[in-house]
Amino acid sequence: MLIATIQNLENLAAFKKSGGDGVLVALEPFSIRNESVIEKEQLIEWKDQCRALDLRLFVNMMRMIHEEDLDALAHFLRYLKEIDIDGIYYADEGVYELAREIGIEDRLIYQPETLVTSWADVQFYKQLGIQSICLAHELSLEEIEEIAQKEQDIEILIDGYFSILYSRRHLIKNYMHHLEKKTDQKRFDLIENTREERLPVLEEESGTFVFSPRPIQSYNQIQDLQKAGVHRFRIDSIFSTDAETIEKVQIYKKLLDGERIEANLESQIGSDRWYHEQTVRKKGDKACKK
Repeated sequence: MLIATIQNLENLAAFKKSGGDGVLVALEPFSIRNESVIEKEQLIEWKDQCRALDLRLFVNMMRMIHEEDLDALAHFLRYLKEIDIDGIYYADEGVYELAREIGIEDRLIYQPETLVTSWADVQFYKQLGIQSICLAHELSLEEIEEIAQKEQDIEILIDGYFSILYSRRHLIKNYMHHLEKKTDQKRFDLIENTREERLPVLEEESGTFVFSPRPIQSYNQIQDLQKAGVHRFRIDSIFSTDAETIEKVQIYKKLLDGERIEANLESQIGSDRWYHEQTVRKKGDKACKK
């Protein structure tokens, strides 16, 4: 299954034609890390269109949940049950607890960014009765293959920028306030003396996110992941257009089907270096030195 974030409803048909299987959308106030969100009232239209195209519709509900959010969260989860949503990405255990009470825990996909790093982790969450579990983004190819040999109800981020730092504070806004400057900008680049690459930054209502300097790219690994038993693959389209996302989906679909690719994959801006690095490094390791 190939899942990707799509921003515009009119692009669903092209996404389906490219080989996509599932669409991930964002809604306020429970979604995070999105350049584009849809209104709750639009969700039923997206659901109907996805059903007509034989696509599955998933919702990003990965925001940290606080006590004052629980009533609104329960109301929204009941609405998602009513429209028969296909899946809900979450990271906060409060979402699971309320979804369980409502009877839709089987729609949940656990996506905690960094916490799932072993088959035992996967098994723990699988026993909760949820739909799937997303592995940590920084795992090597070897580590993913080892996990997939024992637990196959997993999902992998195969393409896209991933968050390497999150703060609930509005760091940029506070910094600008300190400088007595005002900005409505949400998208920034962090440039450090110790790094050659820029780090994309996104600041929204839920906080400040710093992303990897380059997106994950898995053209050379997708077939190995498939052979290992991974069947759910996700593309995060943040900082990308729908056209770029659809092109990527088409390439991954062909690779999964064993077809030859004519496109110049070397020209893509992504990187697969995470697949070949140690998850844990110690000071003094050769890999840590310049």
